[in-house]
Amino acid sequence: MCASKAYQSTALLLISVVLLSSCSFLSREVLGERDASISSETAKQAQEQFALGRYKKALEIYSAAYDKYHDAGLRRGYSRLGEQTKAAADTWFQAGNFGEAGSAYRNLFESGITTRDFAQALSFDDDGLIRQIKACSESLMEIGLLRYREEKLEEAIAIWKKVLVFDADNRNVRNAIDTATVQLQQLNTLR
Repeated sequence: MCASKAYQSTALLLISVVLLSSCSFLSREVLGERDASISSETAKQAQEQFALGRYKKALEIYSAAYDKYHDAGLRRGYSRLGEQTKAAADTWFQAGNFGEAGSAYRNLFESGITTRDFAQALSFDDDGLIRQIKACSESLMEIGLLRYREEKLEEAIAIWKKVLVFDADNRNVRNAIDTATVQLQQLNTLR
């Protein structure tokens, strides 16, 4: 009789182990599906924002999801979005659209993507982004100076204001705007 009870106990123990391991497998499978669903939904939301030109928002969507779930699928998508944003900024820069390029570079810089655990796999870093932001500022400053020298003060001011969108602390641009604004006001009073 004791052997029978020992046999039953052993059988129950084996059945419990098998059931627990299968539950563990099922929970991993369910978690995997959940992770895939989260990655997919995050990618969809971020790409919608990216398509609308809302690069900052797209990066924020991935950042929040990655902080919460730290999933490999999110890591790949987040990295890909960063590369897409950088490629768009580079395209604008090459086309002479320095305002859009500067904003995209600034969004990447401020997003913190270059501080993530996958940052070494990115094709850019903070130093490169800062150089590009500076190049955009300098290019717009020069274009504004050309308009200023042509006495197109309103155009110069508008161009320089584009710099402040992505380089708000640029003292040279602020001084140029102030000077041109005063001159424009003086011209308007003479008319």
